[in-house]
Formats: sequence, C-alpha cells, structure tokens
Amino acid sequence: MADVSRSVLVVSGASGSAESVAAAYARQDDWVGFLYERGTPPDELYNVRCDVSDALQLDAAVSEFETGHGVVDVLVVDADRYGRHGEESSLAAAAGARARANAIIGRTLPGMREAGHGRIVLIASTRGLGRGSALADGAPHADLMSLTWHLVHECRGSDVTVNVITYGSPHNPTPETRAHRAQQIADLAIHLTRPEATDTGAVIPIEVLGAIPGRGPVRADGVSYQGR
Repeated sequence: MADVSRSVLVVSGASGSAESVAAAYARQDDWVGFLYERGTPPDELYNVRCDVSDALQLDAAVSEFETGHGVVDVLVVDADRYGRHGEESSLAAAAGARARANAIIGRTLPGMREAGHGRIVLIASTRGLGRGSALADGAPHADLMSLTWHLVHECRGSDVTVNVITYGSPHNPTPETRAHRAQQIADLAIHLTRPEATDTGAVIPIEVLGAIPGRGPVRADGVSYQGR
C-alpha cells in the first residue's frame, strides 16, 4: 500500500484545519475527497457540499466518491461543528460532535473492515477535553474519546486504527498562528495514517506533542509517543 495512491476522505469542520489536511494528502498523490458544509474549498480537490448530519446527503456523497476511487482507506473528520461555541450548551455540543463523527464513521467503517485496512483520525478542540478554564465544556470531546476507544475495541484484530488529534486556541489568534496550527494537524494526521502506522486509541494534543519528521509524535520530554 505504501507505493500506491490511497482513497482519502476529509470532512471539514469548525477548526479550519481540514483544507490543510486535504492538501497534504493531495501532495502525496492520494485521491482526496473533501466534504464541506460551508465556505469555498480549494478547486484542486474533489469537493462535495454535504451536511454530514443528513443521512441521505452523506450516503450520496460517500457513494459518489467510492464509485470513482474505491473504498475509503483514510478518513479524517473535523468533529467540531461551525457555530458550536456560545450557541449550544455543553451537552448539546457533545451530542452534536459525537453524532457528526458517528455518521461518517458509520458510513465508511464497514468498507474498511471488509477491505481489511483503514485509518481514521478525528480532530477535536481541547476545549472539549476540560483543559484549563474550560472545565464546564468538558463533555463534547471527552465523549469523542469514549467513541474512539469503543471503535478501537470494535476493530481489534484488524488493520484499522482510530486516533484523535486535539488542538487548543492560541492566546492571540492571528492568521499566521491558525495556519501554523492547521499545518501541525495536517502533519500529524499524515503520520498517524501511514500504511505502516500501528498506533491506535491515542489522543494527542498538538500544543504538547509535535509531529517530528521521521519520528512522528513525541512527548515533551522527547520520548516517542505510543498509542494504545
């Protein structure tokens, strides 16, 4: 698999990182599908406007992609929804984020398991992990952690891995810091979804762990990170 193009499906979300992730796979000559709900995606990608929460839209979009490029080998989902912060309660955000991840994974995972291989990465804000002053918002992506470990158990014994990349909000957000964060996420997603990668069940905050070329994610003390 390392020497052939893979079918990669990237689902856009509120973090703004999905475009960088999709572009990174396209530079590897992978077949990249980009599902987006709003905005203007890059012209060079296979773009489909899709509300992931709409089962009919989602099935049609994935089916069209699979017709052209086969079963999805790599799935990257930005689980954060647009307009989540300040507009939803913590519990509503948790339900929405998990439903978003459940919907796309539920549509693509059976194909991966039948094919015998697959790589899944969820992107989630550390706000939802209860870090720092955001303890009141700890439900949304703690729920995604639970989903991830459930999927790891379900896929045990197969070459399907599931990992989570989390990100924090910069103290003084600028276009440059957002672009840097997006590139960090893209680099780490590429590392975690290599055909030979075996880490699974990992939840990796990028402000603590960085993608090191040739080594992948490492802890702050320099020790290589190992997933579950």
